[in-house]
Amino acid sequence: MSDTCRELLAQSRHYAPLYGNRLANHLPMAVVALDRLGADAGILRRFAAGYARKLLPGAASGSALDPHDYLGSSGDYPRFVNFFQDRIREAGFDAVLHDWVPVLMPGLAASAFHALIRLAYAIEGGIEDEIACALAYWAGEYASLPLSLEPSDGTLEQIAGRLHDRVAEHVFKPGIIIDRMLEIAWDPALAGAVLQPAAPPPLCEIARFALQAYARREDFTLLHIVTGCHAFRIVQPYAGDKPLARRYLWQAALAAWLTVVIGRGDPAQAAEQAGAGEGEIMARAILSSDDHVIKLCYSALCEYREYGDPAYLLVAARKLALDV
Repeated sequence: MSDTCRELLAQSRHYAPLYGNRLANHLPMAVVALDRLGADAGILRRFAAGYARKLLPGAASGSALDPHDYLGSSGDYPRFVNFFQDRIREAGFDAVLHDWVPVLMPGLAASAFHALIRLAYAIEGGIEDEIACALAYWAGEYASLPLSLEPSDGTLEQIAGRLHDRVAEHVFKPGIIIDRMLEIAWDPALAGAVLQPAAPPPLCEIARFALQAYARREDFTLLHIVTGCHAFRIVQPYAGDKPLARRYLWQAALAAWLTVVIGRGDPAQAAEQAGAGEGEIMARAILSSDDHVIKLCYSALCEYREYGDPAYLLVAARKLALDV
């Protein structure tokens, strides 16, 4: 990680994790992604300066507060930060991650995967204060879904199809992604529904489900499942019961997917886009001012290197073509 990236991450911690209508502050994630994509100091500073204009200053910190009994208490974020900073100073971030990721994993839908993503990028950077902020953000926005963890028969696609049929007539209230995820999870039609495969799903299968869904339908919510799967791969070593953690990921990914496909009819056919090489994607992504474009391209490149599926390069190239 470059010195400029470290400096900008330190500055970003002066801002609240949310702004506007509970929208996620992507600044710390985007600067890490840009840095890893090869952006120079000038590009990093210009992006950070432009993005920071819409953010809110962080609240006064107050005394440290252990989040165990206050998960989902968004207003206590500053106190949670103090708690995690103290714990990391005492025990080191590796021990704290091993202690807390299993606690937080049932609520990985927090802020529509953004808390998970912020933690993953913080882990990659190895910066203790950023890890503390990411854990505090996750604790504050913790959102568990009232869906069964019981196993069933069928592939992920078959299970998704069955659940879609149950809630096909659902009409959503106005809200952001996490609102819709919670709303569909609480739909009475899904009460007691079995949505887990017989064996805990391998991460590669959940990631493939997310990629194929996004490749078929260029949708903002589906983009977050793709980047969320990438983030989960980084955080998973700290998850304790990894098979159970993957069931939570599938649960959240499925809820997010349902919010997109209900009432939409057949997927819109995305325009064909020629593939691009890794170098071209990196070079073009660092010039974007769109945090979601930057993060998707970074995740797509990382997942392509992990799984070798060229569809990751295709969706990145397609997103860049729309970023005009």
